[in-house]
This record gives sequence, C-alpha cells and structure tokens, in this order.
Amino acid sequence: MTSQFEIHTATRAQLRTELHSSSLGEKFAIGAEMFLDPARKESWELSRFLIASRVFTLLKTDRSQDFLSPELSEIEVWTRNDQGRGIPPAVFIDNQPIPWTFSLSHAGDNYALAICRQPQLRPGVDLVNTSTFTQAALQMWFTPEERTYLATQDERAAGTIWALKEAVYKATNCGEPFRPRQIEILPEGKKLICRVRGIHVHLDEAIIRFIEKDCLLAAVLIKQNSFPNTDKNHFDNKTNSHSINDTSHDLIMH
Repeated sequence: MTSQFEIHTATRAQLRTELHSSSLGEKFAIGAEMFLDPARKESWELSRFLIASRVFTLLKTDRSQDFLSPELSEIEVWTRNDQGRGIPPAVFIDNQPIPWTFSLSHAGDNYALAICRQPQLRPGVDLVNTSTFTQAALQMWFTPEERTYLATQDERAAGTIWALKEAVYKATNCGEPFRPRQIEILPEGKKLICRVRGIHVHLDEAIIRFIEKDCLLAAVLIKQNSFPNTDKNHFDNKTNSHSINDTSHDLIMH
C-alpha cells in the first residue's frame, strides 16, 4: 500500500549544518525571542527550518501546485496563531497557503515532520523516549484497559501507546488541552483500536518505528470532517473537524 503521507526525520546536528549552509539563520529565528532557554530558542529555529526546507525540496518536483520554484527564503512557516497559541504548522508563499497538512515533533536530538499533500487528511507525529515510563506514569496517563494490556507487554510498549496518543491528539485537536486518558489506543492483533472521548476514530494510516535504540516515532493520518470538539473556539482560526467511524486500522510496522 502506498502511503498517503511522508515522514521526514533529522538530527539536531544535521539541521544545524543545513541551516548554517542556507545562511537563513536570522529568518528562522524570528519569534524565538519569546523563549528564555537557549535550547528552546534553537528548537524553534530548527523546527521551522525543517518544515520550510522539506517543503522547498518537495515543491521542486510537485507540479500540482501553482508555486513557481520558490526560493527557500520565500517560504514562511506559522506554528502559532495571532493570539500566540500553538497551532498545527502552516506554510505560506507570497501570503498564499500551501494546501498541505503538517505535524511536527522533536525529542532530545531527534526531529520528525509528517507531511500530507491531501488537505482533507491531517497527520499527527510524535517522538518519545521509550525508557522513561514509570508505574506512576501508567496510573496517571493510561486508561484501565490500556494498563491491563501493558501489564502483559515489555517495557517499550508503554512508550509506543503514549506516542500514538500524542500523534492522535495532534491529528484531531482544534485547540483543546491534551488529556491523555481521553485518548485510548488498544492493539488487537495487527490492528489498532482508537477511541477519543469514548468514540471510535478511524486511522487511515498508522506508522510505528524506532529511529534510535530508545527513540520511537509514531505517526497517524486521520480525515478531518466531523470530529466533535468541545473547545471549538479555543483557537479563532482553527475550526476544522474530523471524521469518525467504527473501523479499526491495519497497523503498519516499519
């Protein structure tokens, strides 16, 4: 099966080298002044560069778009709205949005970007260190059914379920806070059963793979159409919703 979205990964060192070569450090650092921590400032800069640079590369070969070979310096990345609140990344050229959907994550020295060129689908991606989960975390963050499942699994399983929860949240939220126990992920054989606030959510795709020994990447793709959202006004400029059905998803292991 051909995937409907693309996953791009990079290390901090790789992005530093690429950004330095581009001579666009000042451009992608705009907005980083909101952070006091130097590491947060750099993460902001490298994340925005990762999005712009990968879009720049893809546009060189994507003839379905009306953008005529833009320069990297012409690509603008928005990850916050006018109120300063975080939103799924959006990309603009000459103030015109590229009709693709994006999701971004980083953990430690690793960064991941999911790109879908079909605007009716929304990706979510998360990176997690699978060695950091404790019994206390299981009690706080996982549902009773998830805890029952995890009791029979190895130590990496909790990190896998957690990363999938984060990915589903990114693919479905419209500004509401992340409440981990409202998202339930339960594998059934080679399928994933996903529920958000008790409602079955169909995952068009799910990808799970380790990019380092303890660094796991999870990514999902969900249609945005009619997903119920109790906090729809949390972001003034985010009103998309998401489709739901009772179908589980064939799990793709990479």
